Amino acid sequence: MNNLPELLAPAGNLNTAITAFKHGADAVYAGLSKFNARERTENLSFDDYGRLMAYAQKHNKKVYLTFNTLIKENELKEALAMLHRICRLMPHAVIVQDLGVLSMIKTYFPHIPVHASTQMGIHNSAGMAVAEKQGIERVILERQVSMEELGKIREKSNIELEVFIHGALCCSLSGLCLFSSWMGGHSGNRGKCKQPCRRRYYSPRGNGFFFSANDLYTLDDISVLKKMGIHSLKIEGRLRKSDYTAAVVDAYRIMLDAGPGEEKKYLPEARAILGKALGRKWSAGFFYEDRYDEIIESAQLGGSGKVCGRVLDIKKRGFIIQSFQPLRLNDKIRIQPPSGEEGPSFVVTKITKDGKNTGHLRGGEEAFIHCDKEIPQGGLVFKISTSPEDHSAEITQLPVLRDMICLKVRISAQGLEVNINDHSHMSPWRIREDIPSAKKRPVNAGAFIREFMRSGNDRLGIRNVEAELLEDLFISHRDIRKFRQQFAEYLNDHYVPVPEPQPEETSPQKGEKPFSHTLALDRIFDYPETPDYDKIAVKNDPQPGDAYILPAFCPEKKLPELREHIQKLIKKGVRHFRLTSLYQFDIVGETKGCTLQTAFPLPVSNHKALDLLQEMGAEKIQLWPELEKEALVPLIKQYPGTAEIYRYGRLPILQTRATLPVSGVITDARGAVFTVVPGDPLSKLYPEAVFSVPTDALPPVSTYTDLTHAEPGEKTVSRFNFDREMA
Repeated sequence: MNNLPELLAPAGNLNTAITAFKHGADAVYAGLSKFNARERTENLSFDDYGRLMAYAQKHNKKVYLTFNTLIKENELKEALAMLHRICRLMPHAVIVQDLGVLSMIKTYFPHIPVHASTQMGIHNSAGMAVAEKQGIERVILERQVSMEELGKIREKSNIELEVFIHGALCCSLSGLCLFSSWMGGHSGNRGKCKQPCRRRYYSPRGNGFFFSANDLYTLDDISVLKKMGIHSLKIEGRLRKSDYTAAVVDAYRIMLDAGPGEEKKYLPEARAILGKALGRKWSAGFFYEDRYDEIIESAQLGGSGKVCGRVLDIKKRGFIIQSFQPLRLNDKIRIQPPSGEEGPSFVVTKITKDGKNTGHLRGGEEAFIHCDKEIPQGGLVFKISTSPEDHSAEITQLPVLRDMICLKVRISAQGLEVNINDHSHMSPWRIREDIPSAKKRPVNAGAFIREFMRSGNDRLGIRNVEAELLEDLFISHRDIRKFRQQFAEYLNDHYVPVPEPQPEETSPQKGEKPFSHTLALDRIFDYPETPDYDKIAVKNDPQPGDAYILPAFCPEKKLPELREHIQKLIKKGVRHFRLTSLYQFDIVGETKGCTLQTAFPLPVSNHKALDLLQEMGAEKIQLWPELEKEALVPLIKQYPGTAEIYRYGRLPILQTRATLPVSGVITDARGAVFTVVPGDPLSKLYPEAVFSVPTDALPPVSTYTDLTHAEPGEKTVSRFNFDREMA
């Protein structure tokens, strides 16, 4: 089975990564302390990454770096420095969301493959085409794509596809969720999500966990994905520990390795193993459109793990538990408040029962759990992990690599020349020695490749060796070993890492463009009588002179209809388009005579992203509304007239294809008010307050006023993150 999809596992730490590999994962994905979408987890240090790359190289595995958050302008220098340091280790790919990060990798590290994060929101074949044009080698598809759509996308795409197959599901479309950020500045697009979707909400028809999705499960569908030609199958769970990873990898490895027609034979075993992974209730996620009403079970608290007890009483330095299921020392538990808000988690280190210490509890017992956390009264106790596999002894033996390199060896009758790829600052290593011609059995390139793969040391690893024999030569393996040893000594004494790139100095854009003030409407006849706007953008039935706002989400089956609609508008005389998603650059990006401008929810948070979008043809670019004033001002000054502010409008803070069990007005436990608007293909959650930016607090700037879901002059307004730093 040489064409099996890659099984890709999460790694929140080095121990979990090695566990994943030992249980059958082909690759892992892991982040550093910053700029990854799971900053709340432990993540890896640079030393850990060096050890992990050494382990992966030895065992023929792959490691992908997650660098998939939005980057602010003042963070670009730090982000570039981190990328330089980690790219010296040559991760097998970097997973990115931010277009500015994509641009930096293409500029400074072109030898490192780029994978488009699910946070980039690519969900159709048009988006795949844009990714390919930008040099992206693989797209991690938006999770809210059906199996039918996935098959059609695969048929039309030339680059690799990766899909999630198991783990926690976000209710909202990836990369578009503002829920956590709106509620307190903790951005899910920056790895800081506080998961407000898991909380309890209240409506006139009852309360429930209206946005808390069940976990994704696809054991039954692996054979379909194998036949479809999906390149990589991804397990979610960088917040989880190695016991979870081991069980999930084991289960999916069984189904991947099952031969044609053997899936039913192995499915019960795989399910039994998967049952040991402590997660939420399983669902098919968004793979089947007729089952979107099964994604959310609003009556059930959506905590991950297995419910094993309830808090009966809170005491000093701990609490009394009534156990439902067995619980042992070294199990990790989380105490979930009845509200569904985030509760404390910790490892159980001491249990007292009837005044005596005990190592475990059976179901139905009462005991005292010792801890120093603030415990919520009446909380449910979830067991979220058991004692993890311990690979610490093996980890301590791993070298801490600082660099990985690729070699090209050229062998001729005059000697050897070795070049280090992408190291133009180092001269080739050469050795002059007469090598005789071969009369019968010339040496082959493989002998040099095998030997020179051993040229590294404890800080420098060899990723790959190419060997080129310029003629038929005779050389003994002993002599090849001698050459390798001489080269290894040279590396040890003279290797110089690739110099850290210096970001270019930014300056105001040449050729300042005129400022404009755009009014966004559903239809042109909704236009209010006001002279404050010189441009009109319309979602429905635009007229010549108006801009047409393209839908941010377009399922694959709707693409032909949208393409046809755009051509009709062009024939009608519409020449201005507002692009709200990357896929739209494929649909209208090369249409001559058209003006392209971007708009929410296409995120732009730094000048590198802005520059790339200009290269792609956008003339006016809207800045991301999550940003605070201090992050907006440098971009406004640098791109006068081109940069635009979303000035006023009611933002959708959650967008989903799931069938939500509620509509209309809802509130949370603190009294915050929201409105759920059902739709096809997306239902949306809107806050009561309208987002309003005080433009008089900013330099002169183009503005965008969105009245598609707001009225002019509403009294309940919010400045969102404008006055606070977006975390």
